[in-house]
Amino acid sequence: MKYVRYAGAQIPCTDNLDRNVQEIKQAILWANKNNVDYLLTPEGSLSGYFPGFETYKGRTLEDLYAAEKEVVEYATNLDVGLCLGTMWCEDDSRFPEGYRRENQIRFYTKTGDFLGSTNKHYAIPEYDGTVASDDINIIYMPEKIKAAGLLCNDFWGGSLEGGNLPIHVSGHLGAHIIFHATNGYRGEKRYYDEITDVWHEGNLRMVSYSTGIPIITVDNCYKMNGEEYHGPTSSTSGILLNGVWQVKAPRTGTQYFYHDINLIKLQQRMLYKDPDQEI
Repeated sequence: MKYVRYAGAQIPCTDNLDRNVQEIKQAILWANKNNVDYLLTPEGSLSGYFPGFETYKGRTLEDLYAAEKEVVEYATNLDVGLCLGTMWCEDDSRFPEGYRRENQIRFYTKTGDFLGSTNKHYAIPEYDGTVASDDINIIYMPEKIKAAGLLCNDFWGGSLEGGNLPIHVSGHLGAHIIFHATNGYRGEKRYYDEITDVWHEGNLRMVSYSTGIPIITVDNCYKMNGEEYHGPTSSTSGILLNGVWQVKAPRTGTQYFYHDINLIKLQQRMLYKDPDQEI
């Protein structure tokens, strides 16, 4: 019986591009040692998460592209598929700079082939500074798996006519699995942190229970702006199925985790099982 091993890396997402590259490479090395097939990193894990990411402190687009090439080649050499959360720039003559800024999850095979990207739909101007996507596309991964990549508020608050985005990608687009890369506000307001923590947990678990497809979610373990932080993440990192955590990462610091999923049942969307039936 064949299984696919999905993993997440709860790592610091800083404003230092070189530091971020090293954090991602360390996660990839761990993934290789643990025979991971696909590794998900947090929102903005390569670029950092702030407006002006492509020119911050003198950095250039070429620096960002070189950093992406470095981590993708490293993952390829270590036989790890990469689902990379990063701010990005796509060529677009409609904009004065000649490109549009996007907030993406970029998907790569173990051999380094670029499968495509999903762009944040529910972008927040003061934090993202990016163009919001009009729709959410499906990524066709190896082994005939249809994946949806949702970024932060795409899961918490994004919507399309007729329902929220996680339900939309599962029910209407036929996704087999959801990759959720997030980078939530935390560590500034006590009650806001408490309220959003409950909302995030309940939202993740109820959507997982309703859809019956695996959800891999991973948060930055620093503050949104990249400042060092030792408190709890804005949301739990881990892997959910049928509303139950299959693996749940500790809420502070760098954490890596994985879970094996039956490939045939995943392909056939046969993973749904009411957890109460086992009681």
